[in-house]
Amino acid sequence: MGEVKTSMVGRAFLLLIVMAGSVSDHSMAQTSLTTESRFEQRRQRLIDVVSQERDRGFFTVAAKLSAGRDKDFALAMLDSLTTDESIGGMFYAYSAIGTYLRLWNQLPDSLVRKLRQAYRERTMYRGDTENHWVAYYTGLYLAAQTWPNEDRSQWFNGKSSMENFKESEEWLNRWMSTTATIGQGEFDSPTYFIVFMTPMLTLFDFAKDPVMKRKAQMTADLLFADFAAEHLNGNYCGGHSRDYPDDIVNPLSAPAALWAWLYFGEPNMELWQESRYRPRYRGGWETVFGAMSSYRLPDVIHTMATDRSKAYVHTETKRTRNVIRFGQEKNPPVYKYTYMTHDYALGSLQGGILQPIQQHTWDVTYRSDKPNNTIFTLHPFYSGRELAMFFPEEQKFLADEVDRYHLVYTDPNKWNSSSPYEQTFQHKNAIIVLYSIDKNANHQHIDGFFPKNLDERIEHSSGWIFCRAGSVYVAFFPLRPYQWIEEKVDWRWRSTALKNGIVLEVGSSDEDGTFEAFRNHVMQSKPAMNSSGNDLIVNYETRRGDVMKFTFDGKRRLNGKAIDFKTYKFFNGPFIQSERGSGIIRMTDGKKVRELNFKKATIKEWQRSQN
Repeated sequence: MGEVKTSMVGRAFLLLIVMAGSVSDHSMAQTSLTTESRFEQRRQRLIDVVSQERDRGFFTVAAKLSAGRDKDFALAMLDSLTTDESIGGMFYAYSAIGTYLRLWNQLPDSLVRKLRQAYRERTMYRGDTENHWVAYYTGLYLAAQTWPNEDRSQWFNGKSSMENFKESEEWLNRWMSTTATIGQGEFDSPTYFIVFMTPMLTLFDFAKDPVMKRKAQMTADLLFADFAAEHLNGNYCGGHSRDYPDDIVNPLSAPAALWAWLYFGEPNMELWQESRYRPRYRGGWETVFGAMSSYRLPDVIHTMATDRSKAYVHTETKRTRNVIRFGQEKNPPVYKYTYMTHDYALGSLQGGILQPIQQHTWDVTYRSDKPNNTIFTLHPFYSGRELAMFFPEEQKFLADEVDRYHLVYTDPNKWNSSSPYEQTFQHKNAIIVLYSIDKNANHQHIDGFFPKNLDERIEHSSGWIFCRAGSVYVAFFPLRPYQWIEEKVDWRWRSTALKNGIVLEVGSSDEDGTFEAFRNHVMQSKPAMNSSGNDLIVNYETRRGDVMKFTFDGKRRLNGKAIDFKTYKFFNGPFIQSERGSGIIRMTDGKKVRELNFKKATIKEWQRSQN
């Protein structure tokens, strides 16, 4: 069901980077180093750290051989990886060939033969999710390119080199086009970002066809730009298609954070000296392929990721993964809204079932030198029908089957979930989240995550709950009665009314002055709810004077005007713009412009891009 296998390698990588002399943004700011030279220092540091690991994996082998460390151990490890038939699949397919192509000149002939044999005798399953297919077809494309003109007997799937190459080429071209026109189904995932990015960089480095190489480079640019627009100091902010509970409640623990450090230079690694910040880094050290790649992040994307001098609204239109039952469209649109400032980001999806199992609909995430720097709510929904929308197995068995792999799917206390009973309406730094839960639904409550390490959490007689985390202020208004449940790192806010919701506003010392001034300003307005009959309607005037009116399953109105999600573009913000379906993405930092045109990825265009 798309799980990236847990690896032990994440046990100490950030601590090692810091203690072994990582160059942080703070220290680098004191020098005249260029952005490029700072990246060079970070990538060398990452290779060095990974090369000291002892786990068995292709990425560790690649780092050791690249750094010239423990070569005999690395070759023995690689020999084990090529002979152990218990491992295989789509991740093996691309990481094995990626390691070979990067380091073939250091490998003895016996290991080269064993690697080739793996693609002949080992079953490499294609998988069942988008990230699986990208990994599988990248590996197969490069393997078929590496060993051309071989007949069907020489490949695990009974196809010739040419057949495997053509099938992989066709699938990759179609996926890149889809990603550039209507978006990914597994969009904006702090975990699965790495499993899309690493194959694209490997394809960019080693595809011999200049058009495929150019498309891989453009897709890498697009994936990074997509992340950059919603990035804040290492955090991948807002709504996500797939996110794991530990990463949701502690955003800097997500695997994407290491890519942010490597390519964006944020966050300051000194903040991660304690184990509570270390990512659980599933799947291994994929980032080392980024550190070894010839790909370099364009300056305009680096600026997109780091310039937070002005607040901005950024909207996107993505898509669901393929709907195979219980739906009218194969890929219904997903509408995203993010409000980004220097100190915090508030971001949301429109609600409903947009991705099964691991959806994260909305949150506010803020800069902090403490972990668990986020606040959000959800309805912990589960249903065999939800899963049957996207997976081909029998509906009756799906919930139990998913629970075997994802462990928390049916858990009433889980922190990731889609729900047909949840909808959002966001305007800049204010959001209304409504819940209309069916009386027969599983888990008839909504939960909210409030970290224990907030500097202040005040329950005011007005009904507002006010929170302060450093210079960031949050006002949270529950529409129904609630209770607090104390947990290890948080206070779980829980409310059991079926027609329910919350209103939230975010502020900061830069915007509002003192925390007291923020509270006084917010309390001048109180949300009004009408839940008579079948309607659930909320009116709220923000502290900036905008009037929001939201009806569950009805209109979202801002200052009397209905919001139409269909006017959303593919990307629309100060840094990146694109019309949905155009295949043309324009990026700018206000001075430079970079345009990706996926409908004109030709040999001539590739040659032009190199000049």
